[in-house]
Amino acid sequence: MNSREKFNSVMSFEDNKTTMKTEFGFWAGTLKTWLKEGLPKTSDTPYMDALDAKIVRASEDIAGSGELADKNILNYFNLDSYLVKFPFDISPGLTQKIVEDNKDYTIYSDSFGLKKKEGKIAAGIPMVIDYPIKNRQDFYKYRDLYDIDFKKRLPENWVNLKEQLKNRDYPIRLGGGPYGFSFFPRHLMGDVAYMMSMYDDPEFLKEFNDFFMDLVMNYWSLILKDVEIDCIFILEDIAYRTGSFISKEMFREFLTPCYVKFIDFLRQFKIKNILVDCDGLIDELIPLWIEAGVTGIFPIEAVNDVSEIRKKYPRLQLMGGIDKKLLFKGGTRKKIDTELEKIEKLLDKGGYVPHIDHAVSKDVTWDNFKYYRERLNNIIDRKG
Repeated sequence: MNSREKFNSVMSFEDNKTTMKTEFGFWAGTLKTWLKEGLPKTSDTPYMDALDAKIVRASEDIAGSGELADKNILNYFNLDSYLVKFPFDISPGLTQKIVEDNKDYTIYSDSFGLKKKEGKIAAGIPMVIDYPIKNRQDFYKYRDLYDIDFKKRLPENWVNLKEQLKNRDYPIRLGGGPYGFSFFPRHLMGDVAYMMSMYDDPEFLKEFNDFFMDLVMNYWSLILKDVEIDCIFILEDIAYRTGSFISKEMFREFLTPCYVKFIDFLRQFKIKNILVDCDGLIDELIPLWIEAGVTGIFPIEAVNDVSEIRKKYPRLQLMGGIDKKLLFKGGTRKKIDTELEKIEKLLDKGGYVPHIDHAVSKDVTWDNFKYYRERLNNIIDRKG
């Protein structure tokens, strides 16, 4: 089976012996280092001039997706392509402006109107300095920036692209950052303004999500009617290591109605795989997502017990679950083997694609990754 067939097979629990050999992604700096330490260069390396913190996928790619892809890792370990991001943009399309640029960092405003500071020395996520929406009045002004001619948001090569994708052998995902019913308002408002609005102006948050949900549904309907999308990603990141940072009551008031409406929309296009991307301890959130119609979750960080999650929710789709800290310098093969023994048992249950949670960082050594990936490949081959 090709990558796409494997993904859809394992996600449908068709064959518990079949899963993908894949990885979520790598920091560009990691691959740059590994190419010096033993990773053979058999393909182009479009990430060599990128900042070290840019994420690179071990996957095929689609022009205009905005993602970097690497085939050296793909070829060396005979991996299946990770889900390729279908190009989409839900920003108002503001012109990016450089505010300050020096040898240490760049301060700029992006297409969403977020003012950010991005470092050039140490790898890391850009820091948001200012948000475009702070209250209801800002939202109304921001809403007026949008052009509702959604055809303008389709890829420039749309006519040819939708034909090319009909015979593809890799899976495609639609969604992810920054769209989610908690994440997106926080993306434009910041955590503090979002949390305060739950109490000070709850109807504003509902109006916010209603507007953007309608925008996304009208926009995505143009894509979904012509392209068979294999998976929808909804980004939330609504938990830390101690648990969710909103209550179940808040979830049901502000998020559940959005999920129900949005998932009903997706079902009209026969979308079967709807996964939520959420970091942190998510045990109290999982039943709420299932209740709303979500079919799967990822990543399953070390703070969660992936084995217990599988016991409680035998038909919940899972991706991830491997702790990359075990592959840091000083990590032992014994600990890696113990982690993979747990993973091997999970593969028997089906509905699971194992890979390292989040992008593989430079802390992970080439030797440890090579040992881990070859051992996991052997386990998957043996199961099959």
